[in-house]
Amino acid sequence: MSENYLIVGNDGYIRAREIRKIVSTFLSSEEEDLNYSTHTPSDIDGAKAALNTLPFLSEKRVVLLKEVQDLSESSGEDLVSYMERPFASSVLVISAGASFKKTGHYKKLSRLMKTVAADKPTPDTMKKWIRNFMKKHGVEISPRAVDLIVELKGVDTSGVRAELEKLAAYSGGDRIDVKEVEKLVGRSVTEAVFKLADAINSRNAKWAFRILNDLYNEKKSPQEIIGYLGWYTRVMRSIKLLADKGLGVDAIAGELGYSAAYVKRLKQQAEKYSAKKMEHWLSLLFRTDREIKSGLKNPLLAMDMLIAAFAA
Repeated sequence: MSENYLIVGNDGYIRAREIRKIVSTFLSSEEEDLNYSTHTPSDIDGAKAALNTLPFLSEKRVVLLKEVQDLSESSGEDLVSYMERPFASSVLVISAGASFKKTGHYKKLSRLMKTVAADKPTPDTMKKWIRNFMKKHGVEISPRAVDLIVELKGVDTSGVRAELEKLAAYSGGDRIDVKEVEKLVGRSVTEAVFKLADAINSRNAKWAFRILNDLYNEKKSPQEIIGYLGWYTRVMRSIKLLADKGLGVDAIAGELGYSAAYVKRLKQQAEKYSAKKMEHWLSLLFRTDREIKSGLKNPLLAMDMLIAAFAA
């Protein structure tokens, strides 16, 4: 069985995790300094030289060639030729984005190497991963909190992991619910989303775009902002539905797991929107999210069009 690996997919976090697992399988931390090297397609000669060098005080040498989706035709043929007769004491690890799958080199190399998928997880897979992460850390998390994390952060594995680590530390072992997730989002982001919704509701496009730029300046991606707006709209809709059933602030707080003071503020926001408007907003958010994920529209352009449609 080949001891050479082809890791392909658009999730950088998963690629990095798989690379680390492979390196740790063959090298101890002491052996890495002298027997592990990283190369890019522009340094293909360096990679080949490393592959054909005997390991030093170790049974194996590990050579990583990353971002191989940028590989030239001739360099690709060199790799295929090497893999047809690989050096026994070397382990070649190739890492590439999903676009590499469309190349002829991928088809040839995948027959000669162990292939490892590094695709972005589906929302359901991400939710399972969140639950397992929290279970491993001995922290209970509610289903609604799991749903909200995915809604706000999407399937960005590195971003979600960072939030989970903060949540696990923040919880101190206590159960995590929706309010803990919302607290971790940060007051500045929550306030910005409230203001963005107000600007949209008042049809003040100039104000809305200014707030959108503020969120970009806070390093929030278009899909994160869509997640925040989706969360906001769903919360508004839930509060409006519960209020229409005759529930007071304390009862709504109990239903949603928020404090009464927080619900009072949200209820004042919810009163500004009709049920029809909120359904329209959710429809626009779903469409924009799909257009970005499918590559149909540039994310920044899609967001501009979304805000324009919201404020129309």
